[in-house]
Amino acid sequence: MKRLAATAAAAALFSAAGSAAAARVHLVASPTTVAPGGSIRISAKSSPCPVHDQVTLTSAAYPGHAFGIGAVYGRVGSHGAFSVLARIRSTLRPGRYHVSVRCGGGNLGVLAYFRVR
Repeated sequence: MKRLAATAAAAALFSAAGSAAAARVHLVASPTTVAPGGSIRISAKSSPCPVHDQVTLTSAAYPGHAFGIGAVYGRVGSHGAFSVLARIRSTLRPGRYHVSVRCGGGNLGVLAYFRVR
């Protein structure tokens, strides 16, 4: 019983820590409206991602099939900052799309949104 309680407490602590890390990350999409085939920059001034680690940005707007949708990759700078410029698919239909970010084997739990006109 003590082992079960300790496991539950550890899981709750890990979950809270993950939520706190996500709350500190502010993703920015620029521009916020783009034409099909255009480029969009996704950036964050800080994140829990380790310096020099790879950051993976996933979105249905990106070409490829990584993680079941498209993906682009970049590098993490100081304080976990990153800025990745990527071309979106030229065949996208107008609408609202989102980008999520992964690093260190996990999802940061935050999204950036943009519109395709």
